[in-house]
Amino acid sequence: MPEAALRELETALETAPRDSVPVLPALRPVLPGGGLRPGSVVGLDGPGAASLGLALVAGVSRHGGADGTGGWCAVVGVPGFGVVAAAGMGAAPERLLLVDDPGDRWPDVVAALAEAVDLILLCPPERPGPAAVRRLSALARKHGCVLTLTGAFARDWPGTRLRLRLDDVAWEGLADGHGRLTGRRAEIVAEGRDAPGPGRRARLWLPAADGTVAPDETVRPPLELVPPPVEQAIA
Repeated sequence: MPEAALRELETALETAPRDSVPVLPALRPVLPGGGLRPGSVVGLDGPGAASLGLALVAGVSRHGGADGTGGWCAVVGVPGFGVVAAAGMGAAPERLLLVDDPGDRWPDVVAALAEAVDLILLCPPERPGPAAVRRLSALARKHGCVLTLTGAFARDWPGTRLRLRLDDVAWEGLADGHGRLTGRRAEIVAEGRDAPGPGRRARLWLPAADGTVAPDETVRPPLELVPPPVEQAIA
């Protein structure tokens, strides 16, 4: 690792805890306080989980850090993580630590990274045991690292305070079976103790045509009530 990167990592280790870990501007309306709670556990659910992981990594690596100019992120157990797509959303690849296959000692890998980064995107390779959950959750709280879970065992982690998913997903760009996909509209839903009540929702492009994440400001026309034909009304 270059000396400049090591110095930046050491600076991050000395950073005092913040009120929130930043996200991309388009995601802020759906999160209480406009960001992620330091030291919390976040679950990503549903078919949009991969894109949500990219977006969270992009936000932290671009807007995190002590001075808001970029934080460190780690991606563990996600060999298919799209670095190019994350960069298109705003991520800084030079501040991403990728561990494609952490092996059987994945809890030790995550424990070491929790001391050094603002956010870890983790796909547990197995159902996490109680000891691993307690240890890694405690380290995340101690160091203010957001532990973000994806994959088949993401819901098997007790103490997850926030869950994010995509609803009402629609791709744009295809017509009559031809063309190319240009963007995806979706509603992001936040639920859990960090989003109390019925949860919070916001519509966005994930991704937009230029690869970024942007609010969906399209105004949908109101429903129009059409009266029945006169002959039906008379009958």
